[in-house]
Amino acid sequence: MESRILDLLYPPRCPVCDGLRPIGAPRAHVKCREKLTPVGADTCMRCGKPVPEGAAEYCYDCSAKGESSFERGVSVFLYEGEIRESMVRFKFHRREEYAPWYAAELLAAQGTTLRGFGAEAVIPVPVHRRKMRNRGYNQAERIARELAYELELPMYADYLRRNRFTVPQKELSNHERVRNLMRALEPGWQAEWLKRQHKTPRRVILVDDIYTTGSTLEACSSVLKATGVEHVMVATICIGGGYV
Repeated sequence: MESRILDLLYPPRCPVCDGLRPIGAPRAHVKCREKLTPVGADTCMRCGKPVPEGAAEYCYDCSAKGESSFERGVSVFLYEGEIRESMVRFKFHRREEYAPWYAAELLAAQGTTLRGFGAEAVIPVPVHRRKMRNRGYNQAERIARELAYELELPMYADYLRRNRFTVPQKELSNHERVRNLMRALEPGWQAEWLKRQHKTPRRVILVDDIYTTGSTLEACSSVLKATGVEHVMVATICIGGGYV
């Protein structure tokens, strides 16, 4: 879909090292791809963070939090090294042409789980208009669009809306972060339109680039549930290995 157009608009680059690559070659250099650390098979059954082999079903954070607004989280890579640098370029240096590769990697690693969820729509985490002006695009939307195309699902970029700008909340507890973020989120025009049409999706995949504390995804999931969505799976490209 967009990948072919982006190849014509931008010189094809490896999303790992940002080096040029021939048109038609694999989207990432083979040796660069080998440097990345996959999440692996032993993961938390809720958020998708890696857990020690043979450990409990849930990671420390999810066990401590209890119930969550989303049911399952899946990711591809640990957020470290080269993939962290790739994400910085993607978010802040307009490397939107990385999005098709990110989505392809997500499907290669988690396609069975994503398809088995039975989602009716894909929804990206929204960004505030100030960030949109600075970045030029919503990075989560770029990934969501590619993912939705491959899954043959509608993508609703305006289902959720950020109504206020939020600054980093490093000093707050996870509960306080979620509460503040929920104040900054509200249903967008597509949520209202689908509700009037009696077409609110029951199951959705919520997409973001990175899962760290999970506060943003928890807040978005809560707002989705308030609109009538019943089941939420979150899908990200990278996930942190530590705990809050």
